[in-house]
Amino acid sequence: MSFFKRLLNQNDSKNQGQISPKEEKKPPKVNRTIILTRETADGIITFAKSWHPNEGILILRGQHKHRKGEVHIDGLVVPPFASHGPYYSGFPSYDLPFDLSYVGTAHSHPGGSNRPSLQDLNNFFGLVSIIISFPYDENCIGAFDRNGKSIPFAIV
Repeated sequence: MSFFKRLLNQNDSKNQGQISPKEEKKPPKVNRTIILTRETADGIITFAKSWHPNEGILILRGQHKHRKGEVHIDGLVVPPFASHGPYYSGFPSYDLPFDLSYVGTAHSHPGGSNRPSLQDLNNFFGLVSIIISFPYDENCIGAFDRNGKSIPFAIV
């Protein structure tokens, strides 16, 4: 029975307009793990240091292994027409060429926190956002989903 028929069903006054728990669809729980190559992690660190005290932004290139729930990141792309400042970095996504290997972004926070800001979440691109904070080393890297939840990652 369609949603509108259930909603308008006059015969069942007890459960009128309600969807039974059996029929309700729950979004699948996604457990992702991020795997960065050593070269990619070093590239993110070097790029962040070179743009300090401004934020820097990169596009992550890799592949999503759906069955394993892993995102393998093995490349970086400098976005065209990117803008950088002490409190912002961004790029126009409509200027990007169509490429299915783009899996997210990496950007730096010159302050001490590698947590995503509200602006970071509102401008989320792809599957993962990697944020590196000052002093820009491996211990300052964080990976996050579009809700700001931390995602485990490994550097191989």
